[in-house]
Amino acid sequence: MKLLPRVAAAAAVAVIGVGSAGTAYAAPAGPASELVGDSCPALFALGIQGTGESSPDTPATLDTGMLSQVFMPMMVKTTNSAGDTLAGRAYVPYPAGFGGAVPGANVPYSQSVEEGLQNLIDTAAEVAQACPNTVFTGAGYSQGAHVMSMFAKHVGAGEGPIPANKLVGVALFGDPTRAPGSPLFPGAAGQTSPKPAPGTTGAQVEKISAPAQATPEGGGIGPTADTAVAYGSLTGRVASICEPGDLSCDAPANAPIMRAVTNIAGQSELSSGDPIQSLTSISEALALTTIKTAVPVINEDIQGTTLANLSIDPKKSLSERVAIASDPRTEMPTAQEAISAVLKVGTIGFNAVKTVAKEVLTPANIAQLATVGLANPAAGVALFATKLVGAIPKLMPPATTSRLTRQAFDVVKDNISDNADLVSTTALTKYWNTVRAHGSYGSTPVTASGQSAAQFVAEWFAALAKDVAAGTDSSSVTSTPRVTSPTTTAPRTSSSTTPASSGATSARPTSTSPVAAG
Repeated sequence: MKLLPRVAAAAAVAVIGVGSAGTAYAAPAGPASELVGDSCPALFALGIQGTGESSPDTPATLDTGMLSQVFMPMMVKTTNSAGDTLAGRAYVPYPAGFGGAVPGANVPYSQSVEEGLQNLIDTAAEVAQACPNTVFTGAGYSQGAHVMSMFAKHVGAGEGPIPANKLVGVALFGDPTRAPGSPLFPGAAGQTSPKPAPGTTGAQVEKISAPAQATPEGGGIGPTADTAVAYGSLTGRVASICEPGDLSCDAPANAPIMRAVTNIAGQSELSSGDPIQSLTSISEALALTTIKTAVPVINEDIQGTTLANLSIDPKKSLSERVAIASDPRTEMPTAQEAISAVLKVGTIGFNAVKTVAKEVLTPANIAQLATVGLANPAAGVALFATKLVGAIPKLMPPATTSRLTRQAFDVVKDNISDNADLVSTTALTKYWNTVRAHGSYGSTPVTASGQSAAQFVAEWFAALAKDVAAGTDSSSVTSTPRVTSPTTTAPRTSSSTTPASSGATSARPTSTSPVAAG
């Protein structure tokens, strides 16, 4: 049994802080005017870096981290000899923290993802307002892929700061929200190449060589509530690239307890400088998970009102319930649900007391206890204990004991089978070097021409920019004056209200989930 938490904890640690070192810390990103300059590009790429690769005050145009291997070549491919460019880019700053488990912001993963999503929404809205004719692409790596996936789902559902036809391509590397066995383009079965940007011929995109990797069978290590099976209107324009063996996106399907450990770690502040704070944070996460697990188990899985007719009928395995409860977005039980659980346990307990009372507090026993107790109180207590011990077996008749034993065995068996991949030699061998897999997106060849995943996305985004420019007259696009307004000159903060963009409704995101991904 010690193997399970050890493997799960290793999984959580293995996929954090694998990004490039040397992230600089300088002045925070300014408003849209500082991102697009005096003229608007045909295409603007938004990037969200991995854990430890960003911070709230990292410059938005500083080319570091894994995504620099996408954006730097993209900029080269879209800039002519005169220095005119079809594309712009920004690495949206955010905490990129994991509760102190990696250098950088000492904030829980769940909070980091939430702030990253809001900053991404704000930045997209600002650029869209300044450059209404510009279209967007998005890229995210690891924790940043979690953020970008959530953003794409908002946009694809018509709830983002820009309309879906303005987000022409999204690339996710090592995405914790990846659905188990998801193809390269989630929700678009059989699609092997990127779709053209809406309103273009796609002539340049057609030339792109798509990745030819085998589809990993696992899924993202994030909470099931965040799993992205498809992206609404964006389905087919979102690519989820996952290196086999990368636990952030290819975690074993049969390991819900790993997800639970990861979620709890993602809610915690793991500060090495303040162990008491760390323990308190972990305890709070565990306590909330316990409450959110226990109430539905009592109300839904336990049947009967006495120990004699008690039975266990699990609607979900205990591992699944814990994994769901560990997601901080899983709501606490309502007061009525909690009261119902307490009353149910109380009723079972009361009926058990009645059964004992019927056996112990008979007129004959009372007379015997009174006679012995008056003469020798100590002997009276001993006699009462003897009567009580003799009555307890009647709470659980042999037939009931056998039934409950069998049901309890089934519960344990189901939890072992649910987590079979944690004790599977084949499964564990696959992840022996997950750190290497998680950091390979800029180096491992994935296309027939030998390109890495990062190089493929750089080519894809550059092709989108060229197609968009060709459809609108590239000379006018790259020199379109930026629209100035008070909203584009105000500093952006993570708590700001999202400005509305042309043709779309802007909405603040709901709180997001923690996960142990880099």
